[in-house]
Amino acid sequence: MSIMNVAHAIRNGNGRVVSLEIVPPAVGSGIKAVFERLDPLVNLGVKYVDITYHAEQVVEYEYANGDRFPVSQRKKPGTAGIAGALLGRYGQRGVEPVPHVICAGFSRHATEEYLTELGYLGIRNVVAIQGDPPRGPDGRKQAFSPSPGGHRYASELVRQIAALREGTYVGAKEGEPVPFTIGVAFYPEGLTQPMDLGRELEILAIKEREGADYAVSQMVFDAEPFLRYRDAAEAAGIALPLVPGMKPLSRKRQLQSIPGTFGCAIPPALRAAIEAADDGDVPRIGTDWAVRLAERLRAEGVPSLHFYAFGDTDLAPVLEAVGNAGRRSRTSEGVALPSGEGI
Repeated sequence: MSIMNVAHAIRNGNGRVVSLEIVPPAVGSGIKAVFERLDPLVNLGVKYVDITYHAEQVVEYEYANGDRFPVSQRKKPGTAGIAGALLGRYGQRGVEPVPHVICAGFSRHATEEYLTELGYLGIRNVVAIQGDPPRGPDGRKQAFSPSPGGHRYASELVRQIAALREGTYVGAKEGEPVPFTIGVAFYPEGLTQPMDLGRELEILAIKEREGADYAVSQMVFDAEPFLRYRDAAEAAGIALPLVPGMKPLSRKRQLQSIPGTFGCAIPPALRAAIEAADDGDVPRIGTDWAVRLAERLRAEGVPSLHFYAFGDTDLAPVLEAVGNAGRRSRTSEGVALPSGEGI
């Protein structure tokens, strides 16, 4: 079984590479649901699957001798285990698992142990991000602070992973190299408002210098912010392949929850269409928008397409349509793309 270098596949895929991002199931759920979700999507040509990692959450406090002690739990554990399971189930079909590695909750030594475990499993592609801060018992996000001996910024995490490619370890100083390919995140609409494009590009450039191989965007529903960022990155000398991350909306409540969680805007035309629709029509509208957005971005030369498979979104119609569009583009010139404000 050969191991795919995700960055190489993206660079040489001519826009044909399609990938997914999944969330581990909650404690008490099994791997069966993951396979049931992915089996039909893998059949539609998915090349790699990102697996998110979730920091521990304080679920309660215990008291002893007048002192209060937090009790933590990782409610969606198993990133490494799922990566190994996906490799075993889909590896012979050329599908690569790409687990996330995060700063939140990890010291450098704990990061090294996790990466060592991934290496033993045969994993050679990872995504390095800061990660969401943990939540308290009330469910609210706490302020991010690095663990003692850990990393504050994703660029520092990239540096540590890149060092393993040279056989440089934290604990053992020198050892066997582990040739990880490193993906990172970028934010064409910014994580905070107002958007500071110069600062966002500076952060991505640092990640590239530290050893990142490719970058995937936050969720985008509008091609223009992504394309502006891409063009500015190229002008700034950033050579990383930049991949758009997309998700078809399936419920009206996502018009509020997704911008608040992921820092992205919903284009007015999409928002108006969903607000005016019956609940049962929302998935169709979301699918149509995602397909047209993917076709527009592919026509603009993006190297690959990444879809967030969170929640109950049915991605099969999107992947089927994107795949058919790809086959048409190889056999005909000048595919006419549907127009739409925000696409």
